[in-house]
Amino acid sequence: MTGYKSRFLPIFAVLSILALGGCQNQTATDKSGGKEKAKTEKPADGMRGMMTTKVSVITPSVRTVPITMTAAGTLASPNAVTLTPQVSGTIQAVHVQSGQQVGKGDLLFSLDAQPFETALLSARAKLEGDRAQARYAAQQVKQLKPLVEKEYVTRQSYDQSVATAMAANALIAQDEAAIQTAKINLAYTKIRAPITGRLGEISLQPGNLVVANNTALTTLVSNRQLLVNFSLPQSVLNPLRSEWPGLGHADPGEKSVPAPTVEVLDEHADHVLGHGHLSFIDNSISAGTGTIRLQGLIDNLSGNLWPGQFVTARLTLGEIPNAQIVPAAAVQISDQGMFVYLYKDGKVEMQTVSPARNTTSEAALPADSLPAGAKIIYPLPARIAPGMPVELESDSKKDAKNPEHQKVESATHSGSSNNE
Repeated sequence: MTGYKSRFLPIFAVLSILALGGCQNQTATDKSGGKEKAKTEKPADGMRGMMTTKVSVITPSVRTVPITMTAAGTLASPNAVTLTPQVSGTIQAVHVQSGQQVGKGDLLFSLDAQPFETALLSARAKLEGDRAQARYAAQQVKQLKPLVEKEYVTRQSYDQSVATAMAANALIAQDEAAIQTAKINLAYTKIRAPITGRLGEISLQPGNLVVANNTALTTLVSNRQLLVNFSLPQSVLNPLRSEWPGLGHADPGEKSVPAPTVEVLDEHADHVLGHGHLSFIDNSISAGTGTIRLQGLIDNLSGNLWPGQFVTARLTLGEIPNAQIVPAAAVQISDQGMFVYLYKDGKVEMQTVSPARNTTSEAALPADSLPAGAKIIYPLPARIAPGMPVELESDSKKDAKNPEHQKVESATHSGSSNNE
C-alpha cells in the first residue's frame, strides 16, 4: 500500500498545479471583463438631458378686440299674421303654395266675387231711384214755397214736402255708403299679403267655403328682420348705461346714441349668421335667475335665419385697446384665479391673468397684462409646475394669432433662446 501511494503522488501534484493555474487565469479574465463591463455600463452624457422637460413657447399678439357677452337665444318674427277672410264665400283660386316667400300686396287667394258684384250693382240702382225721388221732393218744395206765402196751401202741407225732400237726401247718403261697403266687400274677395314674409301651410283648396273672420287660410311671418331674445346677468346693466346712455332714450334736443351691436351666431358660436342692434331691455330683473331679458333686431335680407331657430346672441359692450391675445387653452384655472405658465431663464414661472374676453379659441388680456417679450408655454406638457426646469423644444417663437396653425417665426429668436 505504501508503494501504491508513493506511485500516485507525482500525478496528484501535477493536477493541483494545473488547477491552480486555471483559477488564476479565470480571476484575471473576470477582472479584465469586469473593467470592460464597468466601462460599458457607464451612463452616457446624453442621458442627463432626459431629465429636463422640453416645452414650446409662443408670444401674445396685440390688437384691439371688442368686449362682448354671449348667451343662448331664440329667433322670432316681429310680425306674424294669421290670414282669415273678411267676407264669407267660396274660394275660387289659390295663387300661392305652402312655404312660399311673398311680398307685401301679392295676391294669395281669390273668392267668388259674383255675389258681391251683384250687391254693388243693386246699391247703385237704389241710389239712382232715391236720387230721382229726391229731385221730385225738391221740386215740390220749390213749387209750394210761393203758394204758402200767399196762403194758397197750408203751412202743414209745405212743411211735409220739406221733410220729404230731406228724407230723400238722407236716403241718397245712405245709398252712397252702401255702395262704398259693397266696393269694400268686393275688394275683400282678393286676399293679398299684408306684409312681406313667408307663408305657412295651406290646406284649403278652390271650392272650400270660408267664413268671415273665422276660417284660418294660412299664416304669414315677416322674415326680413327677426328678433333675437336672450338673457344676460344683471351686471350687464352698468356697461349698457355707459355705452347707451338713457338706455336708448335721448333727452329732447340731444342726438340719440346708436344702440349696441348684436350679432347672431350658430349654436356652437363658431359662425356669424347675422348682424343687428339692441332694440329692447326689459323693465325688471328676474328675481329667480338674476338675469335681465334683452332683445335685438337682426337683418335677414338673405333669408338664412328662421323664426324659432336656436342661436347664440353676442352683445358688444365696448372694446379693449391693445389687448394681448393668447390661446384659450393656455389660460389655466386654480383656486387663486386664472394664470398662464411663462418660460423664464430655463424654468417655469406662473403669471396671474384676468381675461377681459374669452372665446372658444382665444383669450384677450387687458393691455400690459404680461411683461414685454413674455414667452408663454403652449401647448402645455403633461407635467408642469412653477419652478420646474424646462428646455425649449424649438429655438423659434410661435405665432399666437392663430392657435390652430401656429408657425415658427424668424431665427432671430433662435439665437436668443440658445443664449439662454
